Amino acid sequence: MRRRNLARPAALIVAVLAVPFVADAYATTVAARILALGLLSVAVHQLSARPHLASLGHGAYFGAGAYVTAVLDHAGMHLGPVHLAAGAATGAAAAGVAAVGLARLRGLGYVLASLTVGLLAATIAVSSRTVTGGSDGISAGPPVLWPGTGRLQGIGPTYLWIAAIVIAAGLLLAAHARSPLAIVLIGIGDAEQRMRSIGYPVGRVLWTAHVISGATAATAGVLWMHATGYIAPADLGLSTAAVALAAATIADQRGLIATIAATGVLVLARDVATSYLPPAGFGPLWLGVLLLALAYAPLARRLRAPREATV
Repeated sequence: MRRRNLARPAALIVAVLAVPFVADAYATTVAARILALGLLSVAVHQLSARPHLASLGHGAYFGAGAYVTAVLDHAGMHLGPVHLAAGAATGAAAAGVAAVGLARLRGLGYVLASLTVGLLAATIAVSSRTVTGGSDGISAGPPVLWPGTGRLQGIGPTYLWIAAIVIAAGLLLAAHARSPLAIVLIGIGDAEQRMRSIGYPVGRVLWTAHVISGATAATAGVLWMHATGYIAPADLGLSTAAVALAAATIADQRGLIATIAATGVLVLARDVATSYLPPAGFGPLWLGVLLLALAYAPLARRLRAPREATV
């Protein structure tokens, strides 16, 4: 039974790593971006699936990781592992500051406050032109994986680096999903008052969850910078956060793999569909249509279901 449970994840890992060997450069580039954004969606999913907190502000932590990577690269530090460590630490710190207020909120108040965090981060990125490049954004070169070696050349090696980090992060988060903290978070989402009444420090637990989620989102930002070589304030705002939250919502309780797969569907609907579906340049329109269809599908099923006869 254990071998059967491990077979599917192993097959998926092999499939992910095989992409640059069976796909062309364009498809591999798109896949690399999907993996990076998929990890951002996983960070949002950590909060939406357990304590039921729907965040639209994770673009702030995503941007923190990306901008730290660019700043380090411009300063002459090209090592990818250093980018990951610095980015994750910066995202965790930013999430820890934001969570002082966010962890006290629930429902629509939390959604709006988290959105404000993302928009505020984008505004800071625009105004800090000397560091971030302002509204023009900032670029960075490919990472170096080991001291004394050169930068990664070509999308194939870059994709494999990103895939390896996403897989490693997924394994760590899968282990975390079985931890006492994750179980407490589920309890808080299902019955917060009861968890408080039996003595659990709900505020501290939610703050810790935000820090872990922020570090995950910042790691995604680092990988996005490695995949694209560019970040702009627009990438910190609602468009990125909405895709991440939508993917986390679609995946619901189905876990990391479903979250990344949902991200891929949404990114393809938004970006790739622009090249094939009219009108030209209206990828966000088709993304919106897809989201509406997904949102109304449960309602349509209920309307088609036969009603019980009333006496």
